[in-house]
Amino acid sequence: MRRLLLAGLLSLAVALPASAQRVFWKNLVTVYGDNTEFFTPYREGETILGGQFASRLVVEPADRYAVHLGVFGDVRWGSEEFLDRVRPILSFRYRTDHSLGVIGTLETDRRHGFLDALAVSTQELTRPIEYGLQWIERRRWWEAEAFINWQALNTRTQREVFDFGGVARVRPVRQVTLEGQFHGLHRGGQLFTADVPVTNNAASALGLILADTLGPLGRVSVAAYRLRSTGNIEPDAPPDRPRQGRGTLLRLGVEPAPGLEVFGLHWRGRDFLSQEGDNNYNSVGRSQEFYRARRKYVEVGVARRGRLEGGVELDAEFRFHRVDDEPSIAIEGTSWEYSYRLVVRTPFQFLLR
Repeated sequence: MRRLLLAGLLSLAVALPASAQRVFWKNLVTVYGDNTEFFTPYREGETILGGQFASRLVVEPADRYAVHLGVFGDVRWGSEEFLDRVRPILSFRYRTDHSLGVIGTLETDRRHGFLDALAVSTQELTRPIEYGLQWIERRRWWEAEAFINWQALNTRTQREVFDFGGVARVRPVRQVTLEGQFHGLHRGGQLFTADVPVTNNAASALGLILADTLGPLGRVSVAAYRLRSTGNIEPDAPPDRPRQGRGTLLRLGVEPAPGLEVFGLHWRGRDFLSQEGDNNYNSVGRSQEFYRARRKYVEVGVARRGRLEGGVELDAEFRFHRVDDEPSIAIEGTSWEYSYRLVVRTPFQFLLR
């Protein structure tokens, strides 16, 4: 079925250019490796190695309208499958100089801009394709995005699942940014109950970021966020657990050269839970049985992000993590875990018409 889907999309793509004003064939090849040496009650050690491709025709019947039609594929190195995941790319887009509206396949760059506490960073590799509605604004002094992403349909055997949210940033002056984030996850549906109750989880963050260039240090940024959460998506969560949580996140970043950052962050939380966030910030562990109300988490690392020659994008990180005071197996005799990531994205396109 996957090969039939791929063949059908390509056949339809070949037939499209006849009446289009402008037609582009855009491609993106991604190779990635992400390793987390976590051996704590919150996260497991996981290695993600593989490659992805996204190939699409972009048909522009007018300056402000475009249709995207294509296919996405993902393969994990060592897998016996030809492709582990195949997804269609299909969307209608409205664009101006400062706005983008999307129906269908969404733009998911950097997990919509969410903090790791609200959306775990591995989603960039495990869920790069999402479907729903989206609006993005990019203005001189402010920017914002809102979206809804359907993850599962409501059937006789399952509840529907979708997540939604948005990010807004305002820069009253060049050195100051005010930021607000909200992410929600819903499990419900009216057609079928599937013997599962309706459940919701939501988390938000309000932050202040100060950033400026300080001599030989380069660009220095200091950020402070206050986060809150409510609800639990799991229907079997113990009823006596708190349904509301909060936390404070502090982050310091120093960029001695463009695209190179040395950073550190400190988290203190109580009863916080973001269902799709990094579990290092949550009070709930890998299993619902484990729970720790008061949490502390420290992360330090170095990141290299930027565009290389030919439009190639590099994302490389090496990080150390202190999760509460849990003893480490990765680095014996300490409470520090480590992780690293290397992602290379290579875009290329052709003008067909």
